Amino acid sequence: MQINSIDIFCEIIDNFGDIGVVYRVAKELKKIYNNQVKIRVIFNRIDEFLKINPLAKNLEIQEIDGICYCTYEYIKKNMCTFSTANVIIEAFGCTIPEEYMNVAYNNSDLILNLEYLSAEDWVEDFHLQESILGKGKLRKFFFMPGFTEKTGGIITDSLYLDRITKVKNNLSEYRKKYLKNIDNYDNKLIGTIFTYEKNFAPLMRDLKKLDREVALLAMGEKTQESFKEFFKKNFVEKLGNIYKYGKIEIEFYDFLSQEEYEELINVVDFNFVRGEDSFIRAVLTGKPYLWHIYCQKEFIHMDKLQGFLDKYRAQVQGQIAENILLNQEKLFKDYNFRNENTLDEGKEEFFNFFNNLNEIERVNSLYKDFLILNCNLINKIKDFIEKF
Repeated sequence: MQINSIDIFCEIIDNFGDIGVVYRVAKELKKIYNNQVKIRVIFNRIDEFLKINPLAKNLEIQEIDGICYCTYEYIKKNMCTFSTANVIIEAFGCTIPEEYMNVAYNNSDLILNLEYLSAEDWVEDFHLQESILGKGKLRKFFFMPGFTEKTGGIITDSLYLDRITKVKNNLSEYRKKYLKNIDNYDNKLIGTIFTYEKNFAPLMRDLKKLDREVALLAMGEKTQESFKEFFKKNFVEKLGNIYKYGKIEIEFYDFLSQEEYEELINVVDFNFVRGEDSFIRAVLTGKPYLWHIYCQKEFIHMDKLQGFLDKYRAQVQGQIAENILLNQEKLFKDYNFRNENTLDEGKEEFFNFFNNLNEIERVNSLYKDFLILNCNLINKIKDFIEKF
């Protein structure tokens, strides 16, 4: 199919993950098609986008780096002069304004329902299944991201991969940029911490057992508030934006743009991440990581976590000692076992994780290479559209 334009819809609810994914998809499609295809991102509100993109302004419609960004309200008010794209990407089952869809049914060709990432087995069966609309010529298909060749893959965008290479080739420069508040950072174990509500007592206990100094970069309001709860019960020394707890120091990091966050997680030694967007970014670093998955009722999130652990094991088994792999799986499960986000203390033990960082990084790098080679979501979208 000849592609003239792509509209990507995103309904932001209460976090940066959805718009973060959509922003990456838009940028990569723009890089692929350059000026041959018009790319527009259309969202229900702009507040979160203003934070992840420092070039954005509080306007209903604007163009940044060749991509048009506009709001639902703008569409509703200007639909009489607003043409629909021939390809529509509906991110995460969002609600597209009725005014737009009434025109799209007869004017547009294809709509892809880009779903949330999942590692569960059923994803392969649902990927690229058609959803009958029963109106006009528009056809709709499910696009299911995942961790196997038979799914929609993950966002392994070249913009990010190029940024990783740039950081690696200029590591000293980037460490000075992001670790400037940490004394003697070359001799410390440094990691980012980005979580939902979390009791950090188990983590701090195990970090104290290590025979080296540690620096933690606490990212996001929920992470920082969780650390403050720990500080209330333990003696810490506060020096500006840094808290010292024995040989462990915690820096409360300011909000970063998407590009800055991608640079930072490639500078440090390990990353604790949450949700979907930052998780995939961490996986692609090849560094050790721990995933705080989004909590769902009735422990549904644990099934999704198990799906990822199974897919990971399928690729790395035999390339890492079984006891290390088992300890990794147990840590991921214990770290995420909850029916709601609370500050209750968990049962997770981190000591084996930190004692095997080099081996975990070696195997994570192999897994990263597999995903880049076989599970490129953008290429899969491009191929499906062009063959449609």
